Amino acid sequence: MMNRLFPILVSAILFSNCHNDSKPTPDRISVSEQQAVLDALGSHMHPGITDLTEAKRIPANQFLLASYYPLTPAETKAMELASKQQGSFATDLADRIHCTLTHAELRNEKNEEVNLIDTVQNPLYLQRFGLWDYDHKSCQNVGITIQTRQFFSKLKGSVQLKLQIDQGPEKLIDIPIEISINDTIK
Repeated sequence: MMNRLFPILVSAILFSNCHNDSKPTPDRISVSEQQAVLDALGSHMHPGITDLTEAKRIPANQFLLASYYPLTPAETKAMELASKQQGSFATDLADRIHCTLTHAELRNEKNEEVNLIDTVQNPLYLQRFGLWDYDHKSCQNVGITIQTRQFFSKLKGSVQLKLQIDQGPEKLIDIPIEISINDTIK
């Protein structure tokens, strides 16, 4: 009798566990919300040194493009649901933002051209940093680490970045670069 009930019991347990996963997942956002996120990222994007460069103060071969965007209504709802559960909160929106480096003109302190590491072999991605309040709104801080082929103490020039969420709208951002290993992280 037990041998016949065992498969039914296992199926019932597995089926109930599949439906008890109450981890919040945000809904897809509208095109206008996507554009608002891209606009916010573009208007707040700024270059800086990495925490490793700030700690060591020696010539570096990487820098950071940092920005933030206000949480979307779906992210805010997911955060509220997650606050009632154990664990950490993270939505997948930052993971769905695709970054492409379209142009770069950079020079070091010796006025030598500084080239970037191939982003086809080493693709760019948005790193999710902590949440922060800006202008009384909860925002997601993000960053993109850019690798250079040459080391630099000072770096000046510009980069152009294309951002896109899923297959939605694109945003081209021109970012002036003027950093030094003696800077502090902003």
